[in-house]
Amino acid sequence: MNLTPLRLRTIIHSAAALCAVAASSLHGETALPDRSGEPGQVLRLEEIEVRAPRTSALTQAPTDSSLDVRQPKSILTLQYISNNVAPTADYATIANLAPSVANVETNGPGLSEAKHTTIRGIDDGGYNVTFDGIPFGDYNTFTHHTTSYFPAKLLGQVVVDRGPGTASTIGNATFGGTMALFSKDPRTELSFVPTLSYGSYQTELVHLELNSGLLSALGNASVLGSYQYMSTDGYRTNSDMKRDTFYLKYLQPLGKNTMITVLSSVNKISFGNPATVTQQQIDLYGRNFGLKDDNAANHLDLLNRRYNYQDKKADFEYIGLDSGLGNGWRLENKVYTYSYNNESHEKPKVGSGAAAGTMLGSIKLNEYRTYGDSLVLSNESPVGTFKTGLWYDKTKNHRYTYGINYDTTGAEAIDLSATALYKAAAPGGNPATLVGGSAYNYKYLLVDNNTTFQPFAEFEWNVNADFNLNAGVKYMKFTRDFNATVNQTASRQALVASRSDAETTPSLTGHYTISKDWSAYAEVAQGFQAPSEGNSFYVNNTNLGSINIKPEITTNYQVGTVFKQNRFNADVDAYYVDFKNYAYNGPADSSGDPLYYGIARGAYYSGVEFEGTYYVGDGLSLYVNGSVNKAVFKGSKLKVPTVPNKTGAFGLIYDHHSGFFASFTEKYVGSWTVYDVISNPDIAGGGASRQKSSDNYWLGDVSVGYGAKLGHGFLRNFKARLQVSNVFNEKVQVLEAIDANPTNFYAKDTFNVLPTRSYFLTLSAEF
Repeated sequence: MNLTPLRLRTIIHSAAALCAVAASSLHGETALPDRSGEPGQVLRLEEIEVRAPRTSALTQAPTDSSLDVRQPKSILTLQYISNNVAPTADYATIANLAPSVANVETNGPGLSEAKHTTIRGIDDGGYNVTFDGIPFGDYNTFTHHTTSYFPAKLLGQVVVDRGPGTASTIGNATFGGTMALFSKDPRTELSFVPTLSYGSYQTELVHLELNSGLLSALGNASVLGSYQYMSTDGYRTNSDMKRDTFYLKYLQPLGKNTMITVLSSVNKISFGNPATVTQQQIDLYGRNFGLKDDNAANHLDLLNRRYNYQDKKADFEYIGLDSGLGNGWRLENKVYTYSYNNESHEKPKVGSGAAAGTMLGSIKLNEYRTYGDSLVLSNESPVGTFKTGLWYDKTKNHRYTYGINYDTTGAEAIDLSATALYKAAAPGGNPATLVGGSAYNYKYLLVDNNTTFQPFAEFEWNVNADFNLNAGVKYMKFTRDFNATVNQTASRQALVASRSDAETTPSLTGHYTISKDWSAYAEVAQGFQAPSEGNSFYVNNTNLGSINIKPEITTNYQVGTVFKQNRFNADVDAYYVDFKNYAYNGPADSSGDPLYYGIARGAYYSGVEFEGTYYVGDGLSLYVNGSVNKAVFKGSKLKVPTVPNKTGAFGLIYDHHSGFFASFTEKYVGSWTVYDVISNPDIAGGGASRQKSSDNYWLGDVSVGYGAKLGHGFLRNFKARLQVSNVFNEKVQVLEAIDANPTNFYAKDTFNVLPTRSYFLTLSAEF
């Protein structure tokens, strides 16, 4: 591995610090069971380098459901994460295998932010992403940054919930479902676990993990601490990325009925940030073209790496309480905070006039800090389970973009000269935008304070031993307090405004146990999506009264069944979703700002999904999943964009007593429709001048490894694994955007080009 002396010293010092923590905790150890229903005990998501062989469909299934689900759900286990995906992966890479999920990654597994990660065709921003039950994400659009918080080595489980859930499912985008991430737990034994990985594109990963084991002097408390360094050149030219991640999780039992959890994850990341590419660029520069070198010849080239990169910092912390109060009562509470800080260099432009021959550009900041609390109080009795609670969340989001001149002021200085990029005064004479004003060269400068308030109550009634009903209701209120020195509009006016949206959504689910290994469920429930910042405020001040939007609502009708035996497990579901209040922007005014934002009738989503694993024997299983998905706008009858008409996967999994394990999985993503624009889907044609279908594609991955237990000496066990992504070296281009004029297809239609075959070799051990 090509590690610099400074980086190597950092890694060694981190390892030494972790070992010092362990040295102070060498006290007697006792073991908790992996799974227990006893109060105060946890289901530990522990990554063990070498486990007992998996010899059933129940243990080998790459994606699986459970017999007690109330809506379609796919569970991707820690075993799958640690043995079947590259260690560089992010949660989108992991979730990609599930039915109805499609993920577009252009730089390698987890080596850049995902461009699209859809559930049933609903793109990121239309569904929740949670970490240990806490919703997180950007608040201007509710989207997420897949590489910014939790690398694969921190995750113990990823669950894809394809539905809004019951009333106790919290989040601002239950509209499209939930992608739920769960943190990895400390191991029950003292251990030091280094992981080294090297692969294509000069990709290096070092992950150092230390587990304290159970500390009897502290009531069987346990700690996991880890540090990860990852660097890569990436598949695309000049799309390099470097990331440092620090993680700590502490579990403290208090008596027999209470567990305290303290968690912190801190991430720092920098990367080159190329855009999509045209066929013309692919033909000129190659399939892996991203950005150009920073040299004299490329000084005025908009695709120079110097003008297209991002630096980010993100952290996530919470303190959790899980306590049995007696007589069937339980209290769960998480107090949390997380932050995101992204400084992005983008939108380069060659100067003209007085700035001719110089390179202009923009620096964009998206920075926020969120605080919140999630409280659940429940009571379990023979009659059923009552649950009530409250989610409260508050975010302060600073965002701005200002112009710079790389040649006269340097990359970090605001350009207040005559060559300023955003120097025109706003109509009406916003004083801040005038010469000498505080925001003279800002495209926008604003603070968005967001508050979420969601109380809920539900009751799960045990009608009899085999059948139960869950009925609940949730009240959701989302408020934006908006203060823009310069609004994010072409008119650059100041705006101080507030908007509150509230909705009460019911849920009703039924669950029937047909036998000990077969169950069925049905769901009628509503999902919610709060309006975006743009739809709420991005118009000229004179048009604020013309904004006519509401929260987007889905009414979900779903039925499904789950069957689980050692030899065979499977689940299948059918869904019909009525989506209301599709937000769109009206025609533009003379400055280019929308005259209004309005709502169209929406769309209908429908489909069938299934997944199953069959254990052949001698350590070998067959796996298959698939979906047929359809989404049509109610008014125009056009297909909704980014909805694959089908998804599928099949594979082989092998794991036996020899220590050898292997897997092969092949993922299929069907075609979806791309439009040059959708202005109003209620009108014929939706306002589009042109539409085109993307190509469907298959991508296969292979993982081959060997692990051995060596007893209880200094080196307890080791594991070696080779991951091959896109094993058949498919050449895939996913259509992203098209021009209104079909004759411009070669120079203006854009693609996300997926990486060709890549290799990653990973070694890990336990000391």
